Amino acid sequence: AWEGEGVRIYENLAVMPRAYTIARTATAPVADFQEAVAQYDPRQYVLVEATAGTATATDVQSGQPQPAEVLARGNIELIALAEIVEPSWLILNDTYAPGWRAFVRPVDTAGEPLADEQELPITLVNGNFRGVQLNDSGRYEVRFRYSPTSFLVGGLTSLMGAVILLLGMIVWLWRRFFDPNAQLSGARSVAKNSLAPMMLNLFNRGIDFAFALFYLRVLGPAEAGGYATAIVIAGIYDIIANFGLNTYLIREVSRDKSRAGHFLLNTNLLRIGTGLLAAAPVLLYLWVRDGSLNLLADDISLAVLLLMVGMIFSGMGQLLAGLFYAYEQAERPAVVTTITTIMKVGLGVVALLLGQGFVGLATVSILVNLVTLLILILLAWRHFALKGPWRIDWPLQRRMLRDSYPLMINHLLATAFFQIDIVMMEQINGETITGWYSSAYKWVNAFNVIPSFFTFALFPIISRQVQESVAEARQTFQLSLKLMILISLPLAAATMLAAPFLIGVLGGPEFLPAGAISLQIVIWSIPFGWLNSVTNYVLIALGLERIETRAFIAGVLFNIIGNAIFLARYSYVAAAVTTILSEIVLLAIFNYYLRRKMPAVGWVRLLYRPVLAASSATAVMLLGAQLHWLLGIALGLPIYAAGLWLLGVFNATEQSILAQVLPHRLAVRLGMSG
Repeated sequence: AWEGEGVRIYENLAVMPRAYTIARTATAPVADFQEAVAQYDPRQYVLVEATAGTATATDVQSGQPQPAEVLARGNIELIALAEIVEPSWLILNDTYAPGWRAFVRPVDTAGEPLADEQELPITLVNGNFRGVQLNDSGRYEVRFRYSPTSFLVGGLTSLMGAVILLLGMIVWLWRRFFDPNAQLSGARSVAKNSLAPMMLNLFNRGIDFAFALFYLRVLGPAEAGGYATAIVIAGIYDIIANFGLNTYLIREVSRDKSRAGHFLLNTNLLRIGTGLLAAAPVLLYLWVRDGSLNLLADDISLAVLLLMVGMIFSGMGQLLAGLFYAYEQAERPAVVTTITTIMKVGLGVVALLLGQGFVGLATVSILVNLVTLLILILLAWRHFALKGPWRIDWPLQRRMLRDSYPLMINHLLATAFFQIDIVMMEQINGETITGWYSSAYKWVNAFNVIPSFFTFALFPIISRQVQESVAEARQTFQLSLKLMILISLPLAAATMLAAPFLIGVLGGPEFLPAGAISLQIVIWSIPFGWLNSVTNYVLIALGLERIETRAFIAGVLFNIIGNAIFLARYSYVAAAVTTILSEIVLLAIFNYYLRRKMPAVGWVRLLYRPVLAASSATAVMLLGAQLHWLLGIALGLPIYAAGLWLLGVFNATEQSILAQVLPHRLAVRLGMSG
């Protein structure tokens, strides 16, 4: 002790370390902590609430605490290193509070991780402190992080506000570059009129992505994997139930609006029938998967059933929305979708805060889809004079089945091509690994908005050109392929570098490093996937849509066989690599059939310049990333742009076409217009 004038300072020689381990046999379940400390010394025992204990009072043995090393600490995170030889507690002498979460992973003597992180429950111990249980002997890195739900809700609200601001900025840029009173060329008019209706769709996707930032953190990898699996299974049901009837309705009503009511009635009745038929294989799969007829006992099966119920209403809503498209009023259902998307997020947050997990999110879908249907019914009643005949038209029913079947089967195969690995992974590798892998796919799906919008604008142009001149259509096709590869290659390279940051932002540390590794691999599927998106629509324009079925069957079989062989051994890495190879196989098949109606594209001559520029830029990015991934991207992108300019990627004809589509000032700056 030290003593001065009026001051006396004592040193506690028996102070406990901030973090320590103690054998789990020292666990003492107690009803009242204040009474228990008279019997049990908290330095040699772990006092827990009686309901939380893992041992009975007769099992309690005093333990010898062993200090654990605190590797890092901050305001919201602390990392401790513990080494144990028997099942033990890791006690952190920091105040217990709701909102703290703990994650553990085994490490070797050099501190390198031996497995991915797993979340552990935190227990209130010794009346005030935090404790986690470690089961097996070894070295463990335990990370405590403060992540309260209130913070996540606030973050979601802020992100949704940012999405709204982004939308406002896009509208401002749109009005700045496009003069509504100006005379537009044909190509630029198509671009303008195709992009405008997509704004609300993009806005809705932004809201959904912001919500994913919230629910992935709340659910964690395991439940996120279960939810992703349920969505894929229910999505397959929805495709079969829909049977391409929405597209059929739009086409027929746009031709003869006087029979809109007749088509609406019969498509809805047929959809009920196809929905019942589609339910049979899904229910059979769930029964085989669970090994029980009690499908309500498993969360994934229950979520699938709830999603299917919601899809009954959404299917009817899609048919009503088809009426608005046929009447060229697509903005109305788009606005309704925006409203109900916001409602879905609000109700989803409530469900998660109530602890209902992804089953709660599936339940919310029923209410949201029902409200959407009611709003669309009201709007259709007010805006359309729907007349009969209000009767079942059996010849029409048979014709709809015959004509819509190719649309349904191609949609089903295309969906299975991209998502069958999720279902297989859940069965082979479990929900946690599926959750890691699905987090990577959310970024891939976000980037796939680009080819989706591009092909939507391209299709009417290429369809017209095919009728007028195959040579002109081939030229447009080549330019489209070049644009897709020019965008996708640097995007893939930059995403590969930024993957740990992107997955950390999306799902949090629980999804690292596995989610980042998945993204670093699967992102390289987008160059081939984007080429396939363009080629797919060109095949349709050439009248080869039935060929697509064969191509997708081959692609799906390749995907299934590849994952069946390698998933068990290589997990999410196998799924990501198989996705890339499947895209390459599909592109090869597309190209084989394409040459029947169109001269060879000349892939090497078309793509070697962009690939050469991208390869140089990627090498620079990787070098810069040794210091920081942002530095790598900052160095690589200018190298890529310079490479494109030096190699002369666009010929004179392509520059002329681009000058018609791009805003005039931008085209002048790029040297494509005088």
